[in-house]
Amino acid sequence: MITKQLHIFIQYPIKETVTLQYEETMQRVLHAMNQMGANDYRWTKAGSEKGAAYYRESFLLPTESHYFAMKALRGSQQSNVFHELSQFIDTEAGAVEYIGLKISS
Repeated sequence: MITKQLHIFIQYPIKETVTLQYEETMQRVLHAMNQMGANDYRWTKAGSEKGAAYYRESFLLPTESHYFAMKALRGSQQSNVFHELSQFIDTEAGAVEYIGLKISS
């Protein structure tokens, strides 16, 4: 049976004045993402521009349902860790971008 996992990429700008707090929060984000079924999780700084540091997360999710649930949770204020993460995003520098690619395994 062929299952289609999704390879998810999320990129967003973080205010450079709060990068240390952001990086501490990301330890809790990593744990939360693992709880949601994310595998092969990677998190890197993608560059800096106009006072914002751009970060990228990439990971695998087992189904589209996992993706939609994860995206909804990350956008809500019900999860303390994702609400905390949202406070560091520099909305003046750019938006949170999601890209999902279906892969056959």
